[in-house]
Amino acid sequence: MDYGQDMTRPSATTLGAGITGLAAAVLLCVPAPAQAHGIIDLGSVDAVAGRTSTMTLEVQHGCITNATGTLQVEASVGRPWRRVAPQPVRGWTVGVQRLPSGGQQITWTKQGDPHPFGTPVFFPIRVTWPQKPGVYSMKVVQACPGDVTTWGTPPGPATANSPSPPITPIPQVKVLPAN
Repeated sequence: MDYGQDMTRPSATTLGAGITGLAAAVLLCVPAPAQAHGIIDLGSVDAVAGRTSTMTLEVQHGCITNATGTLQVEASVGRPWRRVAPQPVRGWTVGVQRLPSGGQQITWTKQGDPHPFGTPVFFPIRVTWPQKPGVYSMKVVQACPGDVTTWGTPPGPATANSPSPPITPIPQVKVLPAN
């Protein structure tokens, strides 16, 4: 260290590094734009072909085009999904029905006032996974007062008329082979 240097004033290099570091810290604290959608969470347990485990469907907020809460959520799966058994969620009723296509639809209906717009809701589901490994989708329809949002757009590259990822992506799960 040069003891002859004036230590009361930072050099231009030191000052510039400090400002850059401060700017980076501020950027890290600014929240990213909302990227909310229906989310499948496996809770750190792989989905394995033919086996049973629990997943959670998370709906992060109310419908996209109005700021009201959620009244109902429907989740539909195709024929390969072997069994879905929704678990109870406080303040919601739930039912499962077979679809003409052979798939299943779970319907959760909010009791009382709509679920608040900015508050996520978590729907646990016990699932017997398809027999074959692969990527499987769950179409989610969310009903709010005066609005419906369908989380059902398949992923794909951006084009002139559609962003990537899509604004209303379909939730998917990768089912792994049984060993």
